[in-house]
Amino acid sequence: MPIRFYSKYKETTTLDGLLDSGSDDILIPIGITEYLKLTLGEKLKSDSAGGKIETYKIKIGVILGQGDRDVDFEIVDAKATEKDIPILIGRYPIFEEYQVVFKEYKKRVKLIPKEEVLKKNDIKKTKSLKKK
Repeated sequence: MPIRFYSKYKETTTLDGLLDSGSDDILIPIGITEYLKLTLGEKLKSDSAGGKIETYKIKIGVILGQGDRDVDFEIVDAKATEKDIPILIGRYPIFEEYQVVFKEYKKRVKLIPKEEVLKKNDIKKTKSLKKK
């Protein structure tokens, strides 16, 4: 999934991130924080697929998608690690703003803005009330 990060100093180019529904947060390699000149926060022991790893709390600007389909989540809480890992995009903040549909057979992920989901649900409720 295309993702960019930014700080008040710099912005990255578009990078590839893996949408990880089993993760709570965005987890990035520490090199990105160094490039963006971010300050590392509290050191933590975080769970990962490979066991516990050391991470640091960070605040980072996140833009998900590309072109006219990108969404700026502004500054979010995330974590950085010195481990050599891919960028992992956890449930926060993506799953709070979108209905996420995994289309495994097409190797695609569809993100539907929550406003569209709420509107569709309201229309369905109105139609079912009219039928009664």
